Formats: sequence, structure tokens, C-alpha cells
Amino acid sequence: MEQPFTLNRTFNASKEMIFDAFATAEALAQWWGPVEAPIDVVSLDFRPEGIFHYKMKGTRISYGIFRYKKIERPDNITWINSFADENGAISKPPFKDFDLPKEILNTITLTETDGITTLVLKSEPINASESEINCFYSITEGMEQGFGGTLNQLADYLNKIKK
Repeated sequence: MEQPFTLNRTFNASKEMIFDAFATAEALAQWWGPVEAPIDVVSLDFRPEGIFHYKMKGTRISYGIFRYKKIERPDNITWINSFADENGAISKPPFKDFDLPKEILNTITLTETDGITTLVLKSEPINASESEINCFYSITEGMEQGFGGTLNQLADYLNKIKK
């Protein structure tokens, strides 16, 4: 069994500020998603068993959905992330050359020391074939870049709201 894909990022912000950036549609619309694909929030129900459905407006329109599993304010959030259609039904990722899983289990954990917060993101495929799991772990470098860009947007958002 592979270890989860893990990414660590430190922010000059309280863990409550970072947690809140994941908890409201207004905040998520300003920073979540790929740098090249700003999002529109279709719906957000931020609670265990709730969903976050969003539209990505890049070179092609696509949709994503979070299905929240566990929320422990202000320490961690666990959700299953998938591509979706405009109605929120889970769909296969739209990448022709990659056999990626439909569902990725994600957990963020926030720890704070003296106003500096470390966010640890762990992601791993679930309900996936061996081929999908192997594909997921073969693209971790790209995931580091993609999530890195998204977390840069989060840092910019946090700096903007602190002013």
C-alpha cells in the first residue's frame, strides 16, 4: 500500500483564518482550484456529509465536488474530491491520457505555533482500480505543482484579508 501523497505548507496566519478559508463559499471562490481555472461556487454545505460543488472556468469548463466526511474546527477537514458534472454527479477525470481514480480522499490538518500555521494535506485514491492507483502515484510531481499553485492563491487570499 502506497503512502498518501503529502504536501506541507506554512502560512503566516492563524489556523482559524485558514480553516475559515475552507469553510465559506465567498472565500473558496477567491482561492480554490487551479491557477489557470478560476471557480464559481455552485453550492456549499460545509458540514459532515455536506458538499462543495464548483465550476472550473479554464480552457474547458469542468466541475468538481467535495463530499465532506469529517470537520473538526479549527484542526482538520476530511473530504472526498471528485470531478463531477453540472448536476454534481461524480464523473471520470477528463484527462484522456491518464487513468485517474474518480475519488480522492483528502485530509488537511492545521497546527499553529506563535501565529504561524502549518497545513498538511494528505491525499490518496479510494474505490480505485490498481491501474488508477498507479496512475495517481505516477503524477505526484504534477500534483505538487498544482496544489502548490492553489496554496499560493490561499496565501494571497489570507494576506489580502489580513489587511
